[in-house]
Amino acid sequence: MNSLSLTDRFDPVGPNETAFLGKAIETSISGQSSIVSYYEDQLREHFGVREAIAVSSGFGALVVALSAMGLEPGDKVLLTPTCPLCTAYALTFMRLEPVFCDICRDDFSMSVDHAAFRLDSMTRAIIDIPMWGYPIAADATEKFAKEHKLQFLVDVALAHQTKLHGQFLCKYAGAATFSTHSSKNIVTGEGGVVLTDDPNLASKARKFCHPNNPQSANPGLNYALGGLQAALGVSRLPRLESDVVHRQAIMRHITNGLDNPHLEVLPITTGGTPGGTKLIVREVSGNNRQLLRHQLDHGVPSDIANYNCKPLYEYPVFYDRSVSCPNAEKMLQSITTIPVHPEVDFETANEIIEILNSYRPAVKEGL
Repeated sequence: MNSLSLTDRFDPVGPNETAFLGKAIETSISGQSSIVSYYEDQLREHFGVREAIAVSSGFGALVVALSAMGLEPGDKVLLTPTCPLCTAYALTFMRLEPVFCDICRDDFSMSVDHAAFRLDSMTRAIIDIPMWGYPIAADATEKFAKEHKLQFLVDVALAHQTKLHGQFLCKYAGAATFSTHSSKNIVTGEGGVVLTDDPNLASKARKFCHPNNPQSANPGLNYALGGLQAALGVSRLPRLESDVVHRQAIMRHITNGLDNPHLEVLPITTGGTPGGTKLIVREVSGNNRQLLRHQLDHGVPSDIANYNCKPLYEYPVFYDRSVSCPNAEKMLQSITTIPVHPEVDFETANEIIEILNSYRPAVKEGL
């Protein structure tokens, strides 16, 4: 069996990029460029929202959205410990208090039962985070947020095209944020987006993102996206849907070819459609260490290994926020991710299937 040399990164190149980049250079490459406004128009149309604000990064998108929601230092925000570190770092940067809540057993949806247990008088918001493009029960979280008068943000950094009951996840929340870094489904090198149907929230976000008067009573920070990155977004957004169709097809192909009794594909949330960021495979014994070694030895990268994924409260920076989240712990101890981006063709997918099907856990772990 041959080994592969796959990469997790996919940087799409299309015929229109040079033209759009040239247009940006001819006009303006600042955050006030007309190409940025045009990019925001295209994002609004694509995602079916009233407002889209292009910003400099996914981290910036979180800071801008949470600021526009009116959160203040000391406010508590519920979120799942399976999310990326940068999501929680946005909270600590703003001196907000991350409060970790467990996920559901077979997906990354926040457990609203555990969230109810973690509420107190200082809780102001909730962030739900669909990981690797897998849908979450955002409708249940939306209901919970409304019942408890919480701001609701969904961080779709890894789930741009993910849907629930036929709708993009952003339609369930007051705001959605995502990154357009090179590991994401829309790639502008660096960048991020805030999506919302709330014009008041959008107005506040724009003032924070594009401060015209830094000496005002409420100065903002410059989180604007540059014109060159916006030009890449304009040129690449039209291919997003076809890229995701390919990703979903590769996910199905690998799923159908997997017949290893030691492995199973993570189930999809009822009513959900994955965004095709990665395929998630689970080691049925609950211990992924040998699977990760087998996968890496055969040239198939995994985010779980690359980022040493574990519940965030197991990192030293969040030790003081430790809480028992057994579902989150079991999830990250048992899964791996598989690349399915457009450079993974069906021939490569067949090789991935062979690698996964050849996996056999040793009787005695050797890692």
